[in-house]
Parts: sequence; C-alpha cells; structure tokens
Amino acid sequence: MNFRRATITLMAFCALAGCGIAEKRQNEFNAGMNSWIGKHTDTLFVAKGPPTNSVTLSNGGKVLEFSRAQLVTSGGGSYTVFVPHYNPASKTSVMVPQQRAIPVTSALHDCKLLFKVSAENRIETWSAEGNSCF
Repeated sequence: MNFRRATITLMAFCALAGCGIAEKRQNEFNAGMNSWIGKHTDTLFVAKGPPTNSVTLSNGGKVLEFSRAQLVTSGGGSYTVFVPHYNPASKTSVMVPQQRAIPVTSALHDCKLLFKVSAENRIETWSAEGNSCF
C-alpha cells in the first residue's frame, strides 16, 4: 500500500470514528432527555433550576424554556519561529527569529431546551435547539 492510499484510509477511518462518537453523544443526550418524560416539573426544577422562560397554554399546560449561551474566545497570542536567512556574500545561512500571531476567534455556544408540560405538571415532550446541547 502506498503512502497516499494509507493516508486516505487513515483519514477516512478518523472521519468515521468522529461521526460515531458524535452519534453516540447524541444518542446518550436523547436518552437522557427522554427520561424526563412523565416526570413532575418539581424534579426538573431541582435538577436544572428555574426556567429562563415559560408560556401557559390554553389547555392549562405550559412550555418551559431552559436556555444557556456562552461566547468562547480564543487565540490572540504570538509565538516565535526561526526562519533560515541565506547570506549570499558569506554563503551561509543564519536562523532569524520571526514573530507570528495567533488570530482571535470567537464562537457562540448555545442551547435552548423546551419542555411541554401537562396541566398536572407532568413533562410530555421535549425539544432542543442550538449547537451546544450535547
């Protein structure tokens, strides 16, 4: 097997393994969320604290929202690399330090969990929105 084929095979394996891990995390998240169905809202409040928002439905039930958002910023540093600089007069190379910058990047990580609750305060369904729920 040549180097290129081995590299492609390794990259494909890593990609599939990454997908498997993400799928496993999502399945575990869904199972955990499904375990709330049928439970009383008091249990939910003890575990998650008060909802960030709620709406009362015409049938006496409610929709409870639990939201979180975090802006994550990274980078902004610098590092030194040594680059060879050829001097034609002396026909020698000298290592010259150069500063390189790490750009600042920001990403918003958010999740909104919605629980539909019966008039008897029992959780009926749930949904999740956002890029950081599981």
